[in-house]
Amino acid sequence: MKWLVENASAITIWCAALSTFAIYSVLYAENKFYRFFEHLFIGLATGYGVYIAWSQVLGPMWWTPMIARGQWYWAFAAVAGSMFYFMYSRRNVWISRVIFGAFMGTAAGGMFREFYEIYFPQIGSSMKPFTDSGLSPWYTISVIMFYVVLLACMSYFFFSFDHKNAALKRSATAGRWFLMIGFGAMFGATVMGRMTLFIGRFNFLFNNWVPQVKIAWGAEWFRILVAVLALTAAFFIIRAFLRKPKVQPPA
Repeated sequence: MKWLVENASAITIWCAALSTFAIYSVLYAENKFYRFFEHLFIGLATGYGVYIAWSQVLGPMWWTPMIARGQWYWAFAAVAGSMFYFMYSRRNVWISRVIFGAFMGTAAGGMFREFYEIYFPQIGSSMKPFTDSGLSPWYTISVIMFYVVLLACMSYFFFSFDHKNAALKRSATAGRWFLMIGFGAMFGATVMGRMTLFIGRFNFLFNNWVPQVKIAWGAEWFRILVAVLALTAAFFIIRAFLRKPKVQPPA
């Protein structure tokens, strides 16, 4: 027990490094090593989610007011929550539909209110004046470009009538291009987010795990380990490029 306490930091770093290698092994092929750590991660995330749900929601907002403060009416929340589990009963599944309907109606109302509070002010802010005292001509140009893009994108979604008019057809085509540019920018941001995660893991391995390897095995063993890992990675990369695609038999 004392050894675990003294080496808790090193054990944590080694477990994190092993998990990182296991998850990224799927880049070569799906394997049992990856599946084990995938299931382990899902199990840990589920357990942590249950803990967060109790410690931050159910405990302070439901159990403590009901038991410690005498707010007995919170017991009805447990009754309503238990109604969800009737979805597993063929005979009494209608009970779960009642609570599902009430929950979905409440959620839809909350989403409509959130949509109104977030997007309606944005719609109002979109109506910008073309000119204003004290502003440069570039402001007018940017506002004109904004209205052009806005109207072009809106014209693309005019599905009530056919786009036979030449002006409307060109506007809808331009709107489609503007939308594709916007979607491409969002996709690029998503890819950069994934790259950020990869860089973060690489930074962890280089700055946290590598010093632990040097401490445990020494500099010479560390050089051998790096060489072996580099040769293994090069082998798998070359093998992936030289692998012949499987030819599907004719139907």
